[in-house]
Amino acid sequence: MLPTTRHSAPVLVCLNLQRAYTDPLDRCYAPRGATALVHAGACVAWARRQNMPVWHVHTRTEGGRSMPIPGFEPRPNERVLMKQSWSLFDSTEVTRARPALQHAFVLGFTAAKDCVATAIDAERAGVRFAFITDAIASSSLPNQSAEIVDDVLASLLGEWAASVTTAELLRREPQLVTSAESGFERQ
Repeated sequence: MLPTTRHSAPVLVCLNLQRAYTDPLDRCYAPRGATALVHAGACVAWARRQNMPVWHVHTRTEGGRSMPIPGFEPRPNERVLMKQSWSLFDSTEVTRARPALQHAFVLGFTAAKDCVATAIDAERAGVRFAFITDAIASSSLPNQSAEIVDDVLASLLGEWAASVTTAELLRREPQLVTSAESGFERQ
């Protein structure tokens, strides 16, 4: 008889929901951040209603810029995990988390570095991710506006993970999405 494996519940990962990305004077400022936060708020509320675990993964920085965005403070029962590099898999706290991360929906800042690095590492680790593309925003790159960066990265993330919009996510049950329900497969 084969041993049965316990499937972990999907997790909502709130990546870098930190004040630096909402401050127009900060170098990390994401111009589309306000729109992304409207969608992120709907996704967080949905996950909490579903009793889905919510992980707040923050990049370790100094001062007030590292504080959570008002309205997105972690609840006492939600994990706060710190990372120092781009990928959330570079965090020893994520590596040690139990149960181990197997399925996740990801939203937050910044697609240009953190989401791409995380998507690549997730595929290497066999972790199934769905990026909520309208709940993600980036900073500008030296020769590209943030709007172009966001549009290109929404497509690029599909190389390593599934992509969904907030509206698509809110219509589904989380366990069906992580089981590769039609419409959420990688393109």
